[in-house]
Amino acid sequence: ADHVRSFSVENVRLTDLISSRKATLGTLYLTATHVIFVENVLETCKETWIVLHSQISSIEKQATTATGCPLLIRCKNFQIIQLIIPQERDCHDVYISLISLICLARPAIPSNGLVPALREYRNSRGE
Repeated sequence: ADHVRSFSVENVRLTDLISSRKATLGTLYLTATHVIFVENVLETCKETWIVLHSQISSIEKQATTATGCPLLIRCKNFQIIQLIIPQERDCHDVYISLISLICLARPAIPSNGLVPALREYRNSRGE
């Protein structure tokens, strides 16, 4: 997709803040629809399809630390994922790309702020 600025980033640390699973190191891939994380474990090469862009509730780019630049992803299913990306520039590219993809995944709301069915309902009641 034209909105994805960074297709993959290596040496990303993934932490699921809800589960007790410990942080893992791997490569982060962005596609037009999903965020995919592939662990750097030689024996398994385990793929984790983290989230569908339409299921992301919010993304927060946090202050850079000694270990990298944290990106906090809150999902609509209440999953909270933290990605620590080594380079601030890569983190910014992932952040901007995800923001663009989330905007594409969300349905547009009419300029008057009402969903058409709600507008028809209000009109039928004379509001």
